[in-house]
Amino acid sequence: MSELFTPYQLGPVMLRNRVVRSAAFESMGENFGPSKQLKDYHVAVARGGVGMTTVAYAAVCRSGLSFRKQLWLRPEIVPALRDATDAVHREGAA
Repeated sequence: MSELFTPYQLGPVMLRNRVVRSAAFESMGENFGPSKQLKDYHVAVARGGVGMTTVAYAAVCRSGLSFRKQLWLRPEIVPALRDATDAVHREGAA
């Protein structure tokens, strides 16, 4: 079997395989936070078998926003991020 489909220890995280969906702008944010569409997209990617999926274009401050549907990291969006993360984890991906 190819090493691509074998588990991999990435720091403290054990990935089920070495396939990573890299960050690419999904344009699925809503009010600068994660939308149901963004969550559903990453859950589908996880269900498809990747070891890890990542979101893209998250600004750490308002002045860093470049796109209308971009994520802006702030305390108010943590519950929605946690919900999406938990759903991805339930599918077996990081």
